[in-house]
Amino acid sequence: SSGSLSVPDPNTFGGPVKLRKAGENEWQTVPLSHSDEVRRGVGVADMAEAIHSGRPVRASGEQAYHVLDLMHSFGDSSDSGRHIVLESSCARPAPLPAGVAVEEMYR
Repeated sequence: SSGSLSVPDPNTFGGPVKLRKAGENEWQTVPLSHSDEVRRGVGVADMAEAIHSGRPVRASGEQAYHVLDLMHSFGDSSDSGRHIVLESSCARPAPLPAGVAVEEMYR
C-alpha cells in the first residue's frame, strides 16, 4: 500500500534495488547496505558458521514457513480478490554484518 520494490534475480544477487512509492510514476534506485558480490552460497556458508559458533541461524525453519505462508497468501488473495490475514509470523533475523568480505563467507 505504500509502494513497490523491484529487486534483482535472487539466483545471482546482482543488480539494482528500486523503489516506487505509492502515487509516484518513477522508480528510485535504493543504495545497497551490503555488497552484492556474496553470490548464491552465502546462505549455506552463513548457516555453517552459525552452527559452528552456536548462534541462531538466519534462514530458520520458522522464517521458511512464514515465506511459504506469504507466497500462498499472495495467490489466495489474487484468486479471491480480497486481503488475506497471515496466520504465521517470525522473528526478523539479524542482518549479515556490513562490509563482510566474500572470502570470509567461503573459508
